[in-house]
Amino acid sequence: MFRSLKLKLTLTNTAVTGLIFLILLSGIYIIMKNRIQIQSEDMLRKIAFDERSPYSPFHTRPRSFDSNYFFVRVDSVGNIVDKSPNLINSEDEIYSLIEKTMKIDKDKGVITIDGVTFRFLKSYSNFRADLLKLVFFNTQSESQLLTGLLFTLILIALITIILTFLASLFMANRSLVPIKKSWERQKAFVADASHELRTPLAVVQTNVELIMGNSDETVESQQIWLENIHSETKRMTDLVNDLLFLARADSNETSIEFSVFPLHSVIKDVIDSFRLICQNKNLDLKSNIDSEVQYNGSKNKIIQLLTILLDNAIKYTDPGGEIKVALVNKENSVELSVSDTGQGIPKEHLGKIFERFYRVDSARASETGGSGLGLSIADFIVKEHRGHINVTSTPGKGSTFVVVLKKD
Repeated sequence: MFRSLKLKLTLTNTAVTGLIFLILLSGIYIIMKNRIQIQSEDMLRKIAFDERSPYSPFHTRPRSFDSNYFFVRVDSVGNIVDKSPNLINSEDEIYSLIEKTMKIDKDKGVITIDGVTFRFLKSYSNFRADLLKLVFFNTQSESQLLTGLLFTLILIALITIILTFLASLFMANRSLVPIKKSWERQKAFVADASHELRTPLAVVQTNVELIMGNSDETVESQQIWLENIHSETKRMTDLVNDLLFLARADSNETSIEFSVFPLHSVIKDVIDSFRLICQNKNLDLKSNIDSEVQYNGSKNKIIQLLTILLDNAIKYTDPGGEIKVALVNKENSVELSVSDTGQGIPKEHLGKIFERFYRVDSARASETGGSGLGLSIADFIVKEHRGHINVTSTPGKGSTFVVVLKKD
């Protein structure tokens, strides 16, 4: 698919560029051809109106003409009474030119004699009404010049098309890189989402079948199956909400409203809401929060951010471990960190943990109910707040997530 798309982009760009150059170079050729023709006609007129009498001493002065231009004066019966000094054609050729030109009613035009083309101009003499001046121009040099120009323009066009094709191919490769990545991410996203939804759906279906198979039982006796259905339904709801959030984020449809709020107070409230969970798991939850920290951002999204980081720390810290939350107020930013003494993250996984559905330990994540979307959402929230998130970790000793949020 991408190969055909790359070829189509390359050929389309080359065709458009080639058409533009064809129009441009054709215009140059036509303009140059017209200018050359106008110049030759101007020279014909200049020679035609050079009215030095052939019967005056002035006539003895040499005339300086381009070798391709020459003239003859003829009387009413076609006899030559005067001619330009640079005339090198034979008498037969001259009389053929005169005869063919005299038969043409127009005062100017083009004639061909023995395969040679001449441009001519007729002019009657001011000295004698019976004298006709015929000025000729051999267009061979003009044709050679235009042929050379045409060859040069064609060569330029071919080189341009080849270079355009190569450049288009290069740019198509470059432009398709993010598209390929996006396509691969989309395929992985769909596959992972399907996988994540398949498990709770299978559990729900199994439990529904158990309930339907025991239709004579009371609701109370089948409470365990109903609780399983409720738990998996909630899990699917959370997953769908996370997927919807990320889908809106990808299409820039997520609008976050900012307002100034006491960040220190919000952080403390979130920590307090997790204390009972930590106690039940025998985890020591500590905090070090700077006071009077005002921040301009989305209160709800900051709560969601810290909730994700704390939930992640609790899931991957064994009983007896420690979790610490710190908020440091700096001059141009605030720094929020969540550290734990959990199992840690191997170095090769650190660069991928913010990718969607990426999990270091899939088996452990399945046990804890994780979908692999939490840190992707956290990363998006941090970026929307003009900040960045980093993680450092040592396997077997724990991890530390540091969020730096810039102030206005």
